[in-house]
Amino acid sequence: MPNRPRHPKTDANQPDVIRDLRDCGLIVHDVSSLGGDCLDLFVGDPASYSWIQVEVKTDEGKLTPRERAYIAVHLPKVPILIARAAEDVLVALGRIE
Repeated sequence: MPNRPRHPKTDANQPDVIRDLRDCGLIVHDVSSLGGDCLDLFVGDPASYSWIQVEVKTDEGKLTPRERAYIAVHLPKVPILIARAAEDVLVALGRIE
């Protein structure tokens, strides 16, 4: 079993990103507390039946080695986004340009 931190640190902007996405009618599952390889959010768009995995980072935030490895393995198979703001997710889901 992977070594998972008991209380992973979330980026400072994550609560705002979650709130803004939910305010736009998106389904947001915050799984950041799982730690380990798991990215921060699963975001679903009921209008398009689309889901995307999201890693939230601040403007200065950088991916950890484990996050980079996870993305390298899974990005070719499923949609993954590194988001600095809710707008990044809305663009990825085609809600805004």
